[in-house]
Amino acid sequence: MAEQPTHSVTAIDQILGPGTQVELIFDVNLIKDFIDVRTATVLEMVDDYIIITQASPPVLKSMVGSSPEATFVRRDSVTGEILRWGWRTQIEEIVENYRPKPIDDLPHDDLPHDSQPHDEQPMTALIISCPSVGGLTATNARIDYRLNTSDDRKISIQTHPSFGRVSLLDFSAGGALIAIPRPPQATVGMKLWFTIFFPGLTSDGQPTIVTGEAKVMRVTIEEDEPTARAGLKFLDLDLAASRALQKAINYYMLEEQRSRGRASREGQIPGGGQTP
Repeated sequence: MAEQPTHSVTAIDQILGPGTQVELIFDVNLIKDFIDVRTATVLEMVDDYIIITQASPPVLKSMVGSSPEATFVRRDSVTGEILRWGWRTQIEEIVENYRPKPIDDLPHDDLPHDSQPHDEQPMTALIISCPSVGGLTATNARIDYRLNTSDDRKISIQTHPSFGRVSLLDFSAGGALIAIPRPPQATVGMKLWFTIFFPGLTSDGQPTIVTGEAKVMRVTIEEDEPTARAGLKFLDLDLAASRALQKAINYYMLEEQRSRGRASREGQIPGGGQTP
C-alpha cells in the first residue's frame, strides 16, 4: 500500500491565528433538520484560551459554560488539501468593552478568510478554551457534511449530455464530485444543469429528486484511473431543491451514525475490522 501524505501540523497555535473565522456548533438535530451554528473571528490567543469576537448570532450569557464544537478551515502546507479542524471547546466568559490589539500583519495567509485589521474600538468578545492535547482533529464539518456514495445506496446523477455516462462519487449541500468518461468534456467554469436521484427516502418509496444549476470548479485526470473527475459547485438552488438535498444529507448522516453506533457496540470497525 502506498504511503499516504501526512498533514503538516496538529498544534493549535500553528494553524489558528488572529483573523481566522471559526464556527461554533452548539446543536445538531438531524431529525428536525436543525443546526445551531454561530460564526466568529479570532482576535488573539492567550495561554490556554482563545479570544474571539461576539458570534453571529450572538452567544448569550446563559450559554456561558456550554461546550460547543469549534471548527475552522485551512490549507495544509504538506498535502495542499483544504482541511476542517475542530475540537470540543467551552465558552468561558463574555467580555464587554474588550479592546483588541492592533494587527498590522495577520499571519496564515493561506487561510480562506476575509479578515481586516482591527481598529482597537471596544467590543464584546468571547473567551473560549483551547483544545486539550490530542483534542484537535481534522473533522468533516457537519455544516457542510460530505457524503461518499456507494453501490448499495443506488444514488445517481444526470448532467450535461456531452459528458456521457457519469457517476456520483460524493456530495454535500454545496456541491458534488462526479466521475466522467475520458477524455473529459467538462471544462473549468462551465455551467450546467444536473439532476440527482435519491431512492427510497420518501414514505411511498418514490425517489427524492434534486434539480439545479452547477458550475465546474475543477477537472482532474489520474493516469491509473479509467475515468476523469469533475468537481461541481451548486449555484443558487431554489428552496424546494435545497430542502430536498438537506433531507437526503440528514438521512444518510443518520444512517452513518447508526452504523457507527452498531459497530461500536459490536466491537467492530466499520468496514469489517475488529477493534484492537
